[in-house]
Amino acid sequence: MCGIGGIVRHAGGLQHERERLVGLRDRLRHRGPDGEGLHLDEQVALVHTRLALQDPAGGEQPLRSPDGRYTLVYNGEIYDAEALRAELADAWTFRTRCDTEVVLAAYVRWGSACLPRLNGMFAFFVWDAVHAVGFAARDRLGVKPFVYARTRDSFVFASEAKALLAELESPPAVALDALLEVLVVPCFSGVETPLFEGLAYLPPGHCLRVTRTGVDVWAWGEYTPCDEDDAPPSPERLQAALADAVRRTSIADAPVGVYASGGLDSTLVASLMRRAGAQPRAFTVAFAEQDRYDYTRSLIVTSDDGPFATLAAEELGLDQQLVPVSRAQLGDDLATVAAHDDALPAWEQELAQHHLARAAAVHCKAVLVGDAADETHYGYHFLLDAEATRSPRGIIERFTTPVVRRELLPDPVAHFDAKYRRLTEGAGIGWDHPDDRIRATTWLILRRWLPRLLHNGDIHAMAHSLEARVPFADTELLELARRVPPSLGLRGGVEKWLLREAARGLMPEAIRLRKKSALPKDQGVAPLLQREASRALDEAGPSLRRVIDLERARALCKPHRPIDERERALLFRLTCLVHWARTYDVRMP
Repeated sequence: MCGIGGIVRHAGGLQHERERLVGLRDRLRHRGPDGEGLHLDEQVALVHTRLALQDPAGGEQPLRSPDGRYTLVYNGEIYDAEALRAELADAWTFRTRCDTEVVLAAYVRWGSACLPRLNGMFAFFVWDAVHAVGFAARDRLGVKPFVYARTRDSFVFASEAKALLAELESPPAVALDALLEVLVVPCFSGVETPLFEGLAYLPPGHCLRVTRTGVDVWAWGEYTPCDEDDAPPSPERLQAALADAVRRTSIADAPVGVYASGGLDSTLVASLMRRAGAQPRAFTVAFAEQDRYDYTRSLIVTSDDGPFATLAAEELGLDQQLVPVSRAQLGDDLATVAAHDDALPAWEQELAQHHLARAAAVHCKAVLVGDAADETHYGYHFLLDAEATRSPRGIIERFTTPVVRRELLPDPVAHFDAKYRRLTEGAGIGWDHPDDRIRATTWLILRRWLPRLLHNGDIHAMAHSLEARVPFADTELLELARRVPPSLGLRGGVEKWLLREAARGLMPEAIRLRKKSALPKDQGVAPLLQREASRALDEAGPSLRRVIDLERARALCKPHRPIDERERALLFRLTCLVHWARTYDVRMP
């Protein structure tokens, strides 16, 4: 796991800009404190910071091909690296055990056709010095990030948007459309375009080519769920594939832990790690008084994780570490997560991710997580709610309370409802029939919700120099998941029905049958959030006035005023927005 960055300037002159490149590399230091590298040429400059999980002695980057033609910077893990190494052995003399060299050898041998062969999470850039062409690619689900920009004379890229701000031609300014989306539809935000004006994301499952004439982007392998007539896998086949995925993602020359919430997905991962002979430390977040909350009122956190996580640890023999979160540090935590997440925090659960990563990084260099299971196996119970899936509006209204100024967007919900309808209909999925509505909602979850979830997982883990590995993003497992139709994923009104069947015998039945519950958040923090939001709005009110209805927002901050879960989440985002804008000195609209 690493931080990567670089500059391409076909007009030349980069060999004189070493200090500039060192600055870019230093801004990625948290992603890789174990090593650093820099390649500087006339037309290209590449930087790398390394978190050493495999072959600590042999994984230096940037990595050049023996003939000097190709130079690679790469961020990720390739889980079938050994099989590819054997396949490439007749054409390449390997000097390291690191998967970085496998990626370079695969690209030299097969070009962009190597991408479907790479089972893993990755973002990489290869420079071809003979043809003065750069090539970049991102994994199928977008587990690993790739951000870029075209300036007046250069192409620049990095693992994180905030690392590129110094490369822009003007001071940071907010991208208004992206800001409106995070305020109105946070669960679908932060994946289409960065929140900083002038930057772009390479989409999941896409690659790009940089030449003298410009930048071309195209899809190489987007993940798309099946039609009902595809032959679904058996529970036994699914369990075997998941066991293989967990085994592959556990390989490392450093300690690997697991996030353990006591839910189906993380318990599956932990159980299969134990069956493979690992003894992982299991990290469980614990908020104050979470055992006293009435979860019948909660939108997506449906029960207390504590008893289930403890049951899993006892039954599976896990070395459990509880990660307590104190309300007394809420103000500092909000500023911290806002500084870490350059897409602007969208969910209160990002506080849990921050604390889990910080605790795990003390003991591990990587953790296995249950991310992507719900999105690829029909795991959200609102898919069974006809009202929630009637249109994109159903999801928007379920999770948000907009306070965008009506002069800017007269009807924010209608605006984004129309946008997401256009996206799904452009993919050939309508909203006229019940089955189509589930498929359309699932498509949005895969294209918008999942990339945001994976972005958050990466950004908060890597802020603490920790790699988050995603077994459910394993290519072979995804191919089976793709063949699961909604009727089987949601059989009998039970979300993730087939995955639950695959989990038989691997965990206590109370966990296997537990209703989906999201990563926890502090359900009793409303008064403190009201206080923090009030302070933030007082500080930044004038700069937000064009975007936010400040009167409505301030009304939510009044002491002793009851607020519901959506309103509390809104105050979380507004407070983080103020911290984010101040941290990066962003010019608001």
